Amino acid sequence: MESDHLAFSRHDQVAEEQQMYLQADNISLFLALAQDSAAVFWLLTSDGHFENTYTHSWKNFTGQEDGCYAGPDWLQSIHPLDRIETHAAFLQSVASHHSTETECHLHRHDGSYPLLRLRYIPVPKTDGSIAQVIVLGQEISDNERRKMGEEQMHLALAAANIGLCDWDIRIDVLTLTDQCKMLFGFSTHETVSYEQLMAAVHPDDLTQRDQAIQEALVAKSEYSVDYRIIHPNQTTHWLTVRGRWLYDGQGFPVRMIAAVMDITALKRAEAQQSQAASKLTTVLESISDAFFMIDTQWRYTYANSHAEELLGKKLPDLIGQHIEEVTPTFADSFFHLKFQQAFKTQQAQHFEAFSLPQKKWFELHAYPSSEGLSVYYQDITERKRVDRALRESEMKFRRFVESNIIGVLVVDIYGNIYEANQAYLSITGYTNEEITAGKLQWTAMTVPDSLPRQAQAIEEFLATGVSKPFELTIHNKENKPVPIMMAIAQLKSSSTLGVAIVLDISARKEVEQQKDVFLSIASHELRTPLTVIKGSLQLIQRRMKRMASLPEAHSPAIKTAQNKNAEDLAHALHQIDAQSRLVNDLLDVTRITVDKLELKMQRFDLVKLIHDTVDDLRSTTPTRSLKLLVSPKKSLYVVADPDRIAQVISNYVTNAIKYSDPERPIRIGMHYNEDVARVWVQDKGPGLSEDARKQIWKRFYQLKESSTSSDNKQGLGLGLYICQTIIQQHHGEVGVDSIPGKGSTFWFTLPLKAE
Repeated sequence: MESDHLAFSRHDQVAEEQQMYLQADNISLFLALAQDSAAVFWLLTSDGHFENTYTHSWKNFTGQEDGCYAGPDWLQSIHPLDRIETHAAFLQSVASHHSTETECHLHRHDGSYPLLRLRYIPVPKTDGSIAQVIVLGQEISDNERRKMGEEQMHLALAAANIGLCDWDIRIDVLTLTDQCKMLFGFSTHETVSYEQLMAAVHPDDLTQRDQAIQEALVAKSEYSVDYRIIHPNQTTHWLTVRGRWLYDGQGFPVRMIAAVMDITALKRAEAQQSQAASKLTTVLESISDAFFMIDTQWRYTYANSHAEELLGKKLPDLIGQHIEEVTPTFADSFFHLKFQQAFKTQQAQHFEAFSLPQKKWFELHAYPSSEGLSVYYQDITERKRVDRALRESEMKFRRFVESNIIGVLVVDIYGNIYEANQAYLSITGYTNEEITAGKLQWTAMTVPDSLPRQAQAIEEFLATGVSKPFELTIHNKENKPVPIMMAIAQLKSSSTLGVAIVLDISARKEVEQQKDVFLSIASHELRTPLTVIKGSLQLIQRRMKRMASLPEAHSPAIKTAQNKNAEDLAHALHQIDAQSRLVNDLLDVTRITVDKLELKMQRFDLVKLIHDTVDDLRSTTPTRSLKLLVSPKKSLYVVADPDRIAQVISNYVTNAIKYSDPERPIRIGMHYNEDVARVWVQDKGPGLSEDARKQIWKRFYQLKESSTSSDNKQGLGLGLYICQTIIQQHHGEVGVDSIPGKGSTFWFTLPLKAE
């Protein structure tokens, strides 16, 4: 067995030696062939070392002596810019077991670096490993190099979407690359003339294009121009053209060459960028804040109009200038520190600062970026002044609250009490602990009769922010009624939170009640003797009329005495009627105060009532002209208290008589529609001032202007107040239209539909 194994081993060894011999013989043949076909060739080991076999080709080409190319030093003959790529191609051939190619510049014995195409051919062993690598180098000719350069250039131009054109003006021949034809909208198979090329140019851009070419022709320089061209499908494109003229020996132009590139996308982007910049500028100019930008060198790059105004400088005086040099405000160390922090930390800074040069307060927002700072700022001097004034006002208000002169509350419309001073606690009898616990609501303390007025005040508060002072009655902690006057004002706009002022008016109400009781008693006490006196005078009048019929009464002396007595009695009765009206007014006011003015509602003819009332007034004032402009043939029925409506008409006419010229008539009229009747009384008196028109309906108000009536006696100032109350209880309205010097028209309305 052992002998057989030795025999087999010997046989394998002989076979391997024969294979190696044949392989070496083939390599020799290949190398001999390569020596004749290649400009240079050499052998490398699998690890990249130079083999000394067949070195004469290397020596002849490079001129190197023995030893200069030993090991990996052969790479030193490759141009430094090509060594990495050359070595990489070698490693690739070894790793892939396939031949690879590369181009490099190899040092020649004359010192030049011709361009060679190297081919690495790996030679494998029987076990699959690489025994050697054969390197063949073929020099690239000028024609081939030029052809390669042109192909590379065309590839580069096509990749960059650049077209070339060449126009020989001597023979009028235009040569265009395929890319150039496509850029102008032509097919690559078309033959294009110079005239066709120019016809594609947008008419509005021809002058610009021709001017650029002419200027380059005169200056013998390159020209550069952008213009639009119109494709056959009517789409518009932007081209940028860079070219120059070529001249003959005598300096005459013979050819024009140019490179053309489509810049439509660039122009569109520029337009969009310009539009965006324009919009941004519009926005920055429209904002109420001042805005400026500085670069990393602290130089202004932009400022809007508000910034120009606050800085006191125009934009041309700011652009490119250092911020601290042209605007002393920002030279302050505090501003400098804040801007520096924004730059350093790349975080926004928000701060307020006082500018000593401008003596103003500013609020600033500084936003950093890689390009610099964007700063929004505004003058807050007025706001600071207002804040200071508000703080002072708040301190004064706080002192006022703590003075406890009147009750002060912080409340909302839902009844919650958030704060109350001691004066309010004293009015209600509650403690501050009960207020703080939230167990007390100011709306819940109101007695039922005052709830409608309270609701009206809350609506007024929500609508206007303030409720006028109003009276209501509340229950204190002991459940006793306490009359108060209250007013509410909003703490801030559109808020349900407000400050309420509360005043205890118990003492005033008691005085008013005593006054009303006194007026009621006095009115009744005055009315009784006036009635007796009036009755006695009327009896005397009747007796005197009977005595006038006696024969002895016809004597001149007696007749004169009787006439004189009749005048005196009439005057006395007139004065008694006037005093009775005053007493009746006092009684009506007393009834109104205690809400006991009763109305006896019934259906009646308003037209007849007006006629009857005016007729009565004519009998009592026969010297005055009362002109009635209501036809007695018409009828207009209303549901009201006829006595009270007659009282209003009588009061209006009496006032008109009192304050108008006796020679001028008083006009009484009426208008109506489906819903309302309007009765008016017009005089030609002195008229009313604006202040008088506002005050005339108030209780006890009397005009300062003197009357024109003969008795010239002032009333109590209650008549119009009572008229207003009567009409309001009839759900109507009262008013006066007056022009000073031209008279007044008092009117009232009554609803025609009973409520």
